Amino acid sequence: MKLSRKGGLRLRLDPVEVSVLTTLLGQLGPTLAGDDGDDAVVQRLYPSAYPDDAEAETEYRSITESSLRAERLDRAQACVAELAEPEVDLSDPEDATRWIQVLNDLRLVLGTRLGVTEDDPEFDPTDPAEQPRLVYHWLTGVQDAVVQALMR
Repeated sequence: MKLSRKGGLRLRLDPVEVSVLTTLLGQLGPTLAGDDGDDAVVQRLYPSAYPDDAEAETEYRSITESSLRAERLDRAQACVAELAEPEVDLSDPEDATRWIQVLNDLRLVLGTRLGVTEDDPEFDPTDPAEQPRLVYHWLTGVQDAVVQALMR
């Protein structure tokens, strides 16, 4: 992964990175479309707005949840389409924001499935069993690099 300012902010990903992101984004769609309220990933992506008021929570979800899901799906699909190009153009603030949001969604899903916490222990990145955790940290690095580049 490389970021450059040549001709505006651009994200260049290696073919392996494109493959990983394409796979993760393909898996994200069904996760975002799922409506299993007991799924920890769904709860993390769509936290309760009114945890102490079931009636207010039901009303809130009936008003907002379908549009929030549609927005997330649209963002993910737009990112998948952009991965077909050798570089992702992040010059437009809306495009950059979309990528940051999608990377965050991917991190939330993967982090929740892995049980990642702030006190996450060290791991061996060469251990094949730790590949998902390595991908999580890579996503964090990509997201951080994009944010840092935008702040310059």
